[in-house]
Amino acid sequence: MRTPRRRGYRELLLILGLVGFAASVSGSFWVVFLTQEFALPPGLIAAMFAGATFVAAAGCLVLGRIPSLPATRTMIAGLACSAAMQVVLAFLQGPPLYVLFALLYGLYIPLFWLPWNTLVVEQTRVDDRGEKLAGVSFGYNLAGFCAPFVGGVIVTAFGFPRLFFFATAVLVVAMAVAAAFAQDPDRVLLRVDLRRLGARNAAAYVGQGGIDGVLWTAVPLVALSFLADDVQLGALFSLFVLAGGLGGIALGRWSDRIRHRRRFLALGAALPIPLVLAVALAPSLFWFGLANGLLSASLVLAPTFVNTIAIDRLPGEPGLVMTTREVLLNTARCISSSILLVLFAAGVDAQPAIVLIAFFLPMEALARSRPRSAL
Repeated sequence: MRTPRRRGYRELLLILGLVGFAASVSGSFWVVFLTQEFALPPGLIAAMFAGATFVAAAGCLVLGRIPSLPATRTMIAGLACSAAMQVVLAFLQGPPLYVLFALLYGLYIPLFWLPWNTLVVEQTRVDDRGEKLAGVSFGYNLAGFCAPFVGGVIVTAFGFPRLFFFATAVLVVAMAVAAAFAQDPDRVLLRVDLRRLGARNAAAYVGQGGIDGVLWTAVPLVALSFLADDVQLGALFSLFVLAGGLGGIALGRWSDRIRHRRRFLALGAALPIPLVLAVALAPSLFWFGLANGLLSASLVLAPTFVNTIAIDRLPGEPGLVMTTREVLLNTARCISSSILLVLFAAGVDAQPAIVLIAFFLPMEALARSRPRSAL
């Protein structure tokens, strides 16, 4: 009997590549679509993302109370939610669209990412953890490099619904690949435990989630204010996702060698601050694209080392780290999206609102692999 191929790091990256391509080809245009097709105000868009991240945080808490989950089936369920969300975007409008977008996107995040992240962490060791986790970020960005440009071409030639159908087809392929690499045993152990994660690591994840909430909403709105052509928008977003990754892998490998993560974490938290200001003050498309490309590259660094430090602290419990992480990330994403909602309602434009990132960045530098008493 032929032995099924073992699911390892490369197979998980293959699944990630398909998910990353689908997310980039379609997700780069969600804000564009909602703004152009339905003339939704920025505040309502921020509210949709806040709702999605609230559902995601609640979903993580629920899954964290289940002793173990079947990894493959849970990932496929998450991808099915993401695919259904694409169909909702293609067919619905008004309140049904807003509610189902938030619900399905919110369910996709814990159902797919909790088991996938846990499986990836199980493939790492202390001497390769920084490099492999940086490789995850690079692989996601590489998979999405041309995707937004492809999305722009599809929108220009066929319209937004065809774009969402295309993304759905890619996600179906991702489900098939995930099923092909299913294996026995195929379960992940999940748990939420803030105390064992540590207050400093919890604060670092809150900072990371706060940054995500701003990036998901404010940056696409600013890009839209500079450009009206969908192919140009796709090219611009391709520049964003290309930036970063290789530097993170090099620094991750270096940190694996010297076993000192915090100096790289400090670099990753400090480097983006002047770039945030450059994005917020950019007077033209050229300067905005340059500053945001550099910002995207620099923002890859700190989350990689926050994850590495947290896993170094609890190396035998990846499910605990990843589940607690997702609760914190999505709670913070909800909070920062809600802050943007208030700012937009008060008449603040999206571009200066990007400065919020600078307030969250120092929190990422707090991560620590061991309690102070153990140092």
